[in-house]
Amino acid sequence: MRRVFLVALVALVVAAGVWVTRFANEVIGIPREAYASDWTAEFIIEHIRTSGDWPDGWHDLRDEYDRLAVPQHYAWTFDELQSLINVNWNSSVDAIRESDVPLDNIRLTSSRQVSYNGDPDVLIHDFVHTGNDPHGIRHRIGEVGEPDDAREPPS
Repeated sequence: MRRVFLVALVALVVAAGVWVTRFANEVIGIPREAYASDWTAEFIIEHIRTSGDWPDGWHDLRDEYDRLAVPQHYAWTFDELQSLINVNWNSSVDAIRESDVPLDNIRLTSSRQVSYNGDPDVLIHDFVHTGNDPHGIRHRIGEVGEPDDAREPPS
């Protein structure tokens, strides 16, 4: 009887350990991925704001990344950001403008949908339709300073 109890206890501890490990692996990446979603949406919005065009690839977002984030605050390198996010580079501002619903343009490579500011596709859709960017980066990420109010929405 004692042996059965010990085996059951060990099995329970192992099962709990497996569950805790899986749960921890799921939860640990969420903040990192949520920021990656938010930052990518803001980099794309800023690219649209300054160029009027949808970016053709990550190379088009490098200037926004370098300009809007200070090196001491990078949550990831530019290459790491690219490994976290899939972007539909074949989209266009016109396609977004013509759509009544947000297009599926930004997704995490993990297939999760996490963000602190809201769905990146909704943020981009709303910006293209209204020029409103409530979560826009007003000064460099990680740096305290005066807001940059000189940014204009695309025409």
